[in-house]
Amino acid sequence: MAAQVSGLRMSSELKHPEHVEVLRASALTKSYAGVRALRSASLNLRRGEVHALIGENGAGKSTLTRIITGAIAADHGDLHIFGERIKDNDPNRSRELGIAAIYQQPSIFPDLSVAENIALALEQGRGGWTVNWKARHARAKELLASMGADIDPSRPARTLSMAEQQIVEIAKAIGADAKILLMDEPTALLSDREADNLFALIRKLRATGVAMVYISHRLEEILSIADRITVLRDGETIAVCDACDVNKAELIQLMVGREVASVYPKRNVPLGDVALEVRGLSLPSTGLHDISFSVRSGEILGFAGLVGSGRTELARALFGLTPSSTDIHVYGTATRINDPSDAIAAGIAYLPEDRRQHGVVLDMPIAQNISMADLRDVSRHGLIDGNKEDALATGYRDSLRIKAPNIHAPAGTLSGGNQQKVALARWLAIHPKIMILDEPTQGVDVGSKSEIHELIMGLAEQGMAVILISSELPEVMGMSDRIAVFHAGTIVGFVAREQATQERIMAMAFGHTVETAA
Repeated sequence: MAAQVSGLRMSSELKHPEHVEVLRASALTKSYAGVRALRSASLNLRRGEVHALIGENGAGKSTLTRIITGAIAADHGDLHIFGERIKDNDPNRSRELGIAAIYQQPSIFPDLSVAENIALALEQGRGGWTVNWKARHARAKELLASMGADIDPSRPARTLSMAEQQIVEIAKAIGADAKILLMDEPTALLSDREADNLFALIRKLRATGVAMVYISHRLEEILSIADRITVLRDGETIAVCDACDVNKAELIQLMVGREVASVYPKRNVPLGDVALEVRGLSLPSTGLHDISFSVRSGEILGFAGLVGSGRTELARALFGLTPSSTDIHVYGTATRINDPSDAIAAGIAYLPEDRRQHGVVLDMPIAQNISMADLRDVSRHGLIDGNKEDALATGYRDSLRIKAPNIHAPAGTLSGGNQQKVALARWLAIHPKIMILDEPTQGVDVGSKSEIHELIMGLAEQGMAVILISSELPEVMGMSDRIAVFHAGTIVGFVAREQATQERIMAMAFGHTVETAA
């Protein structure tokens, strides 16, 4: 049942009688191995509206959407689509009903072209002995152009960036003429310009009567794009409200059940010696050229820039994933990083951008995920000591507040925020001197985001040098002592914390000359 919150006006079913209900999920319940994911959750969706579904990681958002798409079945409850009660839903039935889903992690076939990936979604079940390649490419190009994306339809999908893969996923759903569109963190991997293009497209779809469920942890975009908002907490529907009647603080309180005092808990830390120094690093294969910077013990150095500007490419080079012939200096000692083992030996840890592909092993238990970066600490005479591994994992589960039934549960069963904490625990277990964090809060709810920021602040206070890469400017500005701004494969300048504004950083990221301070 939706709860009443002081000062908050809940949405009325009769407020917009002209809107026709296209979907109603009532009292849905779902459990996994005794863990309740949904507790009598409800959602109703009207024609031509953007309905935001928000909540912390683990609140039940993904479970609810998977029931709607037919990927899983509810234990109890009713689902009505266009007035018809759906008893035995499955993905094929869902598609036939006009439901399409866009997930945060793209489902792209890497060995096919962009046009072929789009065609697979649009041409299922069609007969014929020949393929009209010209029509395929034209349709793919039209869909991509409608989103403002300049992607060659003949391009191999494996060469696409994560942001480009997400654009292709959206094009597939739009091309299928979906009547109900479920979007799960659609802007998490997009640049600001790409996100603006998506919002324009959403408004066009809304005007044509398409109904959309929009899931995002970015509350600012929720308030700007949504008509109504449903809040889930611990698997229950806590509130349904009109977006125009709430603010960010009220939504946060509804989501987490408490006030989050500071999403960016930045505190002043005395800086120590130069922990990492890079001089004139170039790596033509990645587009990096003439990179020079340093970061000191206790300092948080932010990396800002557009997608493809070189931030992640530099992080991968520093960790030895794409080796460079240039020495780096770790606490004054020249060091050559040829592979990740060299980086680990030098005290460098790297939390990658794509946590599901590179951050955690989804089928592996939490305990093994945490211990795998340095098995020597949990081994005896060359064999893994289960008691030591369990003690290590239990310590980090407690200190990082990882929400899991037990440390032997597969990492893939955890919410996104808790998966990120497991990935972070793995690298903390090697006691690094330098921590590189690439989009550490991407796709993470506001409560977990605040906790991760507090963890980052704690690392700096312990004397660790931290490099924070983020596409969210408020995060970079809120957590960094200095900000290195990237453009076209190099650092174009540094901005001190007290001088940082979004306008200044974006101007530099687009290559405009701005007076900066290191």
